[in-house]
Amino acid sequence: MGMSEQVRERTPQVIAAEINSYKVSSGRIQLTCAVEIGRRLIEAKALLPHGEWGKWLEEYVEYSQATAENYMRVAREYGQAGGDSPEGEKAKSKTFPILSYSQALTLLDIPEEERAEFIAELDIENMSVRQLQRAIKEREQARQEKKEAEQESRELQKALEGEKEKNSQLEKERDGLKLKAGELEKEKQGLKQEVAERKAENSRLKDKQLFKNNEKLRNQLTAAQIKNATHKAAFKMEALERAFKEVVYELGLLVKIDKNVHGEYQKNLRKFLLKCLDEKVGD
Repeated sequence: MGMSEQVRERTPQVIAAEINSYKVSSGRIQLTCAVEIGRRLIEAKALLPHGEWGKWLEEYVEYSQATAENYMRVAREYGQAGGDSPEGEKAKSKTFPILSYSQALTLLDIPEEERAEFIAELDIENMSVRQLQRAIKEREQARQEKKEAEQESRELQKALEGEKEKNSQLEKERDGLKLKAGELEKEKQGLKQEVAERKAENSRLKDKQLFKNNEKLRNQLTAAQIKNATHKAAFKMEALERAFKEVVYELGLLVKIDKNVHGEYQKNLRKFLLKCLDEKVGD
């Protein structure tokens, strides 16, 4: 008898008989039997006319469509690991230990590419389905916690980069103010030199007009000194304001960590500010 004749003789009724023989002989259905049942269900479904599938399942194998779909899914997921050859069966049994149908169905919640590694980490043969479900749930919870931790790490890194950028900008502003103060100092020194030169000239000249010019230069020097002093005061005030804001910001972070420590530093800050106000600002 040729191969084509054997294929033609495989009717839905023949396939149903094979499925029922697996059901009777296996008792607690193992993975290998479940795969064979699933394969035959796939084969039978392809042979049946449209609309006859549910009726055939109920009449010939006493399965609901949901149960049949589960068996076929198990066959598709586990039946391709090594084919039907003896070598293939050895490969499958090495990858997947002796699993029950219920265990195999439960393990479908694990992605195919991760399933073998997950099984290798467990004493799967001595686990109930409920224990296996708990292990899968714990695995998913651990993966979710890891994902959340990674997200938190990314957010913290982003916040850190933001703070670094702020500090860099403040340093640039500080350097700019220092440069401006240096230029003003040079201007003041230049005016001092000019006044000194005019004073030396006044010692030789008695002309009234020259003395008037010197008076004008003295006024200019005084104005320059005032300008320099005000710029320095402004620079110091800006630095003081930034420092105060930074202290307030750090205290805002500290109150979230330790309210007692925050309260102590807040008292110290008030004392410092009151002390500064009581000190003599100038003559």
